[in-house]
Amino acid sequence: MQKRLSLVIVGTIFVSFMLLLIVSTVSMRNFGLKGAEEKAEVIAELVQDGLTAHMLSGTMDQREFFLKKIASTKGIESLWVVRSTSVIDQFGKGFNNETPRDEIDHQVLKTGTTYKKILESSQSAKLRVTAPYVAKEHAVPDCMKCHEAKEGEVLGLVSMVFDIEEMRNNGIITSLVVLGFSIVIMTLVFIIINRSMNPLMALFESINYVMNKAQMGDYTRRVRAQGKSNDCQNVAFWINSLLDKLESSLMDIESTIKKFLYVGPSHQHDPLVQAQNIVHELSDIYQFKRTIEFDECKEEVYNRIGTILVDTFGLKDFALIESGKNAIHPTVVFDAMQTKKGADPTCRALRTKQAVYSDQFKHICETCSHIAEHYLCIPYVISNEFELLLSIVASSHEELESIKEKLPLIQNYIDGARPELVSKNLMQILKVSSTTDALTGLYNRKYLDEYIEKALAQAKRNGVIYGILMIDIDYFKMVNDTYGHDVGDKAIRALSKILKESIREADTAFRFGGEEFLVLLYQCEENMIENIAQKIRMTFEKTPIQTNNGSTFNKTLSVGAAIFPTHSDSIWKCIKFADIALYNAKENGRNCVKIFDPQMLEGKEMKGEY
Repeated sequence: MQKRLSLVIVGTIFVSFMLLLIVSTVSMRNFGLKGAEEKAEVIAELVQDGLTAHMLSGTMDQREFFLKKIASTKGIESLWVVRSTSVIDQFGKGFNNETPRDEIDHQVLKTGTTYKKILESSQSAKLRVTAPYVAKEHAVPDCMKCHEAKEGEVLGLVSMVFDIEEMRNNGIITSLVVLGFSIVIMTLVFIIINRSMNPLMALFESINYVMNKAQMGDYTRRVRAQGKSNDCQNVAFWINSLLDKLESSLMDIESTIKKFLYVGPSHQHDPLVQAQNIVHELSDIYQFKRTIEFDECKEEVYNRIGTILVDTFGLKDFALIESGKNAIHPTVVFDAMQTKKGADPTCRALRTKQAVYSDQFKHICETCSHIAEHYLCIPYVISNEFELLLSIVASSHEELESIKEKLPLIQNYIDGARPELVSKNLMQILKVSSTTDALTGLYNRKYLDEYIEKALAQAKRNGVIYGILMIDIDYFKMVNDTYGHDVGDKAIRALSKILKESIREADTAFRFGGEEFLVLLYQCEENMIENIAQKIRMTFEKTPIQTNNGSTFNKTLSVGAAIFPTHSDSIWKCIKFADIALYNAKENGRNCVKIFDPQMLEGKEMKGEY
């Protein structure tokens, strides 16, 4: 590069110099020819004046000596004069050599125009000049006094041949000398320029190398400056300082990000581009976290995670499964499975809490192997209370490898969602604990207030019939007094278990207070109400309750029932009517089921709507 640039500079100077040399040589040649021509004009005038002088002095017969004398002048190869026809007619032919010698003489005599021409060959160079003598009346001397001629008539001519070979050779020698001198100068200029450009070109090549490496993602290279040039040293210093800051910043960004963001292996080798991608990813994760902060429950968060897995990561066949400790009660919380797969607690990833890939070992997970050939299951521990499993089915080994590369980025979203999932799960637990009876696991009186508002609006809108059971254990106080409150709690838990097993999923059971229970039977007719109530009563009657000393005893219960909206369009009144029916059952011997009858209100005072 350096030599090429030096050659371009020197070549440009040399070509310019050679053009100047050519112009100078041509100018010198033209100047020499001009001088020869002027010399010919002077000689022609000198011959004319000499012949005129001989004519006036009457010595024309001695003119040959004069002409030979002039012809012997250096540079003149030959010289002769020619008389015109009018002069020959007036004065005679003159000497033998005073006649036209060639066509040029004839032409000049005819036209009266000076002829000039260079005759060159490889061995000689000559200049032929033929100048006419034209008669002029008012010239000095007056030609008309001696010659019988008209104004402008050609009286004769003088022809001269000049040898300009020496001048040509001198020009060639001068040009060669100048050329040689130019080559020497150009060589010196080339050496000087080449040496002076050494530091600059070395700096340029170093910058080019360093920038090329930086373009490829390697920011560890530094520019080197040769020589003692302050400018080169300064350029290298500022570029290296910039690279130092850039490399330091990129390393700092990478180390900082790794503290709170998992950065997996990347195909991008340029740390600057990788940092840019990570910043974009951080922005997306931050936006994701800001969004799920305002979601009401963890189910909404699961839906957002699933949407991101579909839209951002392009997953097509997968499911999100939530499970408690030790794979207890796994539940599919987001289902995008094209291949049907349920939440199976025998899945190896759920059992081992380790990621499972189908290419780790043949049939590594028997549960998943029956569903697809290529799969992966990734467990994520959300908290001590529950975990999240991402189960993915791939269509090929290549797709499986592609999904593996996306797992670190997916984990960043799961990590970002973890605090919100824990928080919303805790809120859900708190809500359940605040609306659930701790002893029985049934809903409590507080949840009844919330449930009634929703159930009442739905029932009125859809014409739903509710069967209402109010249940109370007979002589429960005697159990506490005889066996203790812990045995009384066993009796309450036994009844709550029977209630859960005896009602449908659409029905709802509440612990109303103490040993009293309320059951709301969804879309239940009167005959069904009594059948369910009798089933509960008889099952409890046959259930033994164990005391602390190992013995058992049995208890009975009484049931009062009412129907909404048959007995009232107020569900609270119906609950009150069921309570009245319960007391009627107790007054009639207990261990029985009573359906509300308006006659039961005789002698009763209804205060408000309960």
